[in-house]
Amino acid sequence: MSRKRFKEEQIADFLRQAKEGMPDKALCEQYGFSITTLRRWKELHDGAIRNKLKKMESIAAVVYLAIIATSVLLAIVFDKVVGVLFIFLMLGYCVYYIVQFRKVSGLFISGDNVFLSRRGLGASNAFYLFSWIFVVLFTLFIISSAAVGVFRG
Repeated sequence: MSRKRFKEEQIADFLRQAKEGMPDKALCEQYGFSITTLRRWKELHDGAIRNKLKKMESIAAVVYLAIIATSVLLAIVFDKVVGVLFIFLMLGYCVYYIVQFRKVSGLFISGDNVFLSRRGLGASNAFYLFSWIFVVLFTLFIISSAAVGVFRG
């Protein structure tokens, strides 16, 4: 097996320089590798990020289902207030998921890929959209409840 010419840290540095706007041709000439090699490195990096995003989606599916099922069961068995408390857990996880998804999708090499990753081509992003919808609806509910309280009081 042949020895690699560049270490992983060097490759990561090349990809960082490409992301920051250094032209591919200049980068390749400066460090002595081909444009084809740079493209291969970019594709491998993008594939790894897509896999991370897909894994996050599958974990989110389990977490959301568990939170919803627990909330409904507690509301049925005990009191609705106990079930409603899990809404705050859901809100916390939604915010956490949004932050993590944006952090991971931001690792793509170019800005175009970040856009694509959040629009469905990088990963199935149903939970990312669901998280945003939940956070917005929860915020609107809190604001409208506060407004009703002000008008009544």
